[in-house]
Amino acid sequence: MANSQSGDSMIDRLVRVLGSFDPDHQSLSTEELSERAALPKSTAYRLINDMMRHNLLQRDPNGRLRIGVGMWELSNRASDAVDLATLARPHMMAVHDFVGENTQLGILREREVLIIERMSKPTAVVHRSKTAGRLPAHASSCGLVLLAHAPKHVREAYLRGPLAAITEKTTTDPAVLRKILATIRTYHYAELVGHIDDGTTGIAVPVFDGTGLTIAGLGVVVDSEHHVGGPAIMQALRTASAGITKDLEAQGKSVMD
Repeated sequence: MANSQSGDSMIDRLVRVLGSFDPDHQSLSTEELSERAALPKSTAYRLINDMMRHNLLQRDPNGRLRIGVGMWELSNRASDAVDLATLARPHMMAVHDFVGENTQLGILREREVLIIERMSKPTAVVHRSKTAGRLPAHASSCGLVLLAHAPKHVREAYLRGPLAAITEKTTTDPAVLRKILATIRTYHYAELVGHIDDGTTGIAVPVFDGTGLTIAGLGVVVDSEHHVGGPAIMQALRTASAGITKDLEAQGKSVMD
């Protein structure tokens, strides 16, 4: 793959272009994309035109650039995360119908939780997680469930930081987090109030594959003051998690292999 004068390859530049889009920047002008991808405007224009020809990028009615349908097609062909989300969806729907707010499924990626499936309603409490979006693992209930059940060296590497505060309630003390993770490993659930968004509560349980490995966190985000009772939510989540595990066992392997 040919390199640019700056030494980065075409793949490097393509990845930077695609990585410029995130849940907070779902559409970009050409100039914004050039700046976020750290590319000269002439290079950005050439890449954009090439990517649009292959439907990897497209323009919305306002002329702004978005990820194209061709990228969506490619990402949905062989992703283990997509397979897991598809398998989990019926079980998540049962939780969603019961809670009536936000239900989400996340996996651990580096220092963040990647949300691979999310269900919500117009009347649900507003919060910042989105499908294909990421959250700091230490600040989210799904993230803490995943960290708690991760290998010790993964937990300790994470606790070495940085541990940014999202709200004033976000726990950033490694010693306190270590105790929280130990409690989660004992009781197999996490409950956080106001750690990501004020006025919301996140509750999550681990999802195990057919071999007993924790592969995801299944959680809800609800209004801290107005929601169905915590024990009832917990039971709904655990029932759904067990259903996902049963389906994975029926397949005879983990979809996240």
